[in-house]
Amino acid sequence: MVNLLFGKKRQIAFNTNNEFYESLGFLSKNNDTTSLHWEHNETSGAWGSEGRIHFYIEDRFYPLYFSRSFTAGTGNIIHRVNCNEYVEYISTHHYFQMGHIQNTQNILTTIPSRYLTDFNRGLFVL
Repeated sequence: MVNLLFGKKRQIAFNTNNEFYESLGFLSKNNDTTSLHWEHNETSGAWGSEGRIHFYIEDRFYPLYFSRSFTAGTGNIIHRVNCNEYVEYISTHHYFQMGHIQNTQNILTTIPSRYLTDFNRGLFVL
């Protein structure tokens, strides 16, 4: 079974496994809509590192499982979602890399066949 709740404050919550796998497709787009970051804020006096998803397009429909946790961005980042647990999970279990570019073929090897339609919906439709 997939973990559907991520973060101490449950910043990212999926209602179903289908939504979880759809989110992986959404983050795999490689179209400069999103990027993943591990920010080492402790070097600038903050509490600690932050796993973040950056969102770059304002007029984009973003799935509720991300948009309900948006915080303000800076510079060309329109929104951010801070969730160490989710960023670490998808990096460890689904081959996500920090930055804008994802290796979709590697990620696909982690998707159970019954959820390929959900992954593809995130990748191509959303």
